[in-house]
Amino acid sequence: MSHWFLTTLAHLIHIAMPVMHRYGLWGLVVVLFIENMGVVFAPGEAIVVTAGFLAAKGAFDIAEVLLLALLAAVLGAYVAYGLGARYGHQGLLRYGKYVGVKPAMVDRVHILFRRYGALIVIMGRYIVPLRQLQGYIAGSAEMGFRAFAIWSALGAALWVGTWGGGAWWLAQSIPT
Repeated sequence: MSHWFLTTLAHLIHIAMPVMHRYGLWGLVVVLFIENMGVVFAPGEAIVVTAGFLAAKGAFDIAEVLLLALLAAVLGAYVAYGLGARYGHQGLLRYGKYVGVKPAMVDRVHILFRRYGALIVIMGRYIVPLRQLQGYIAGSAEMGFRAFAIWSALGAALWVGTWGGGAWWLAQSIPT
């Protein structure tokens, strides 16, 4: 298990290292913002892990990395929520048939979000592509913005702390 984890971690760092070297913390902010706005293939975990790793090696301040990652993730999700609230529900009912979404499915999502919305938003941060799409889903499912904002921020803090803080902590034990 630990071999798999370390291999995966090394792979994530290898993917995001060119972005972080070229753009620094701006790369972190942009990637996390667009990922949380709904771009499914943006490398969110990779960029946060790499930023945490580089912070441990002295390239960035870890507090700045965690704060910027948190803000970018939260603000991206808020934009996605706004778009989902504005266009999502009616758009799904009107155009969902073209992509296999039926009105009954939309109703089930509404019921799930009424019952488990907070848990879906918090735990969804750890599940690709739910992390990228949760803002749209919560907005279109008519989850209240205040509830979404609170749970999304909490989930983002846990997610950023897990990946960025975890990479920073782990990299502290790697000799330079």
